[in-house]
Amino acid sequence: MNKLKKTYIKHYISTLIFLALTVTNNVSYANESKLKVSVPDFPPFSGFNENKYCAGASVLAIQAVLESLDVTIEIASYPYARILHSLKTGELDLALILHNSAIENDAIYIGPLSLAKIILITPSGTSIRCYNDLYQLKNIAVIRHAQFNEQFDQDNALHKITLDSYDQAISMLKMNRIDGVIGSKIGLEYALRQQGMDLNLISNAFELDTKELGLHLAKKSSFITLLPLLTSAVENNYQQDLLYQLYQHQIKYCVTNKKLAKIKTTDTLKGFK
Repeated sequence: MNKLKKTYIKHYISTLIFLALTVTNNVSYANESKLKVSVPDFPPFSGFNENKYCAGASVLAIQAVLESLDVTIEIASYPYARILHSLKTGELDLALILHNSAIENDAIYIGPLSLAKIILITPSGTSIRCYNDLYQLKNIAVIRHAQFNEQFDQDNALHKITLDSYDQAISMLKMNRIDGVIGSKIGLEYALRQQGMDLNLISNAFELDTKELGLHLAKKSSFITLLPLLTSAVENNYQQDLLYQLYQHQIKYCVTNKKLAKIKTTDTLKGFK
């Protein structure tokens, strides 16, 4: 009996030592490595140009959240589907995207940091007044694996075409290859600008929902211990229209007049906090 007890105690102590070493190694790794962060890989969310003040609305937002933390970050702009996959595998530590429940077993949601209007735009002459009107559309473009509205996401009666970017979707709308595009207001508005299309399509769009935008922290990340600090930082930086303000800033300084992009805009960004 005593021998069994000693064996059990020895095994128990060994387990504790292993766990302690694991935690120590994770903390050490976190201190020595970079926090790998991602946002969708197309403007207005990621970079407009090489100027650091034109890094994209989502990049500026995540930099504002993380500036109070003693970490070095590495921005990796990925397609939406790859962001979700990389959070699952632990290739990414953190991402700023629309709240996505499909990865709740693999990532911890921290938010909201901002809110995003979800709209559906259609060609001129096509009017959507209520949800049931969506069934008159032959096909609707959606970003691959993105979640916009629970009813819409689960509605298999609608014919949806999955794409990787809003620019692709608006291009297909321009060529009359699709009847509608769903997405965030700022993403669709910017894509319309890029395609030289009428921005009145935004004014006439069907507003489907308002979606939370927040951080998603990979459970496999060695930076998981930053959760309390990240939660506090998100709460301190929350503004309902934060992302839209940052988007408007990018349009003003990085698109409308590219010469203005050279102007240091730190003071402008401070106004968003």
